[in-house]
Amino acid sequence: MSIRTQKYAQAAYPMVEEIQHSTGTLEANYRSVALNFPTMIMQSGLSQAIGFLMAKDKDEHRALLQHLAKLLGFESSKDLHQVVVKSELKQYQLLTRQALDASSWLKRYTQALLKKD
Repeated sequence: MSIRTQKYAQAAYPMVEEIQHSTGTLEANYRSVALNFPTMIMQSGLSQAIGFLMAKDKDEHRALLQHLAKLLGFESSKDLHQVVVKSELKQYQLLTRQALDASSWLKRYTQALLKKD
């Protein structure tokens, strides 16, 4: 039986690896967003952090949001957003903890796989 963080680690690696093989500036831009996202959740809250990614609507923001949604078990980023916005306090706190764990794995693999500019 694997724990939740192991599942995040196993699922996050191929997601970041796919970004590594992308063309254009997506790799560098994704790196920037992914490295700052866990801090953004801590400082602003999960709903505001997700809202930020949705508002920016650039490829790197959409990719990170989609990766986060998949890691948390949602079919789409819109589904994740709807659940976060409508959740009660306990569920919101759980989603925040899970999002921090998942985004931390995305950050770790981003540091390891994606090169700096």
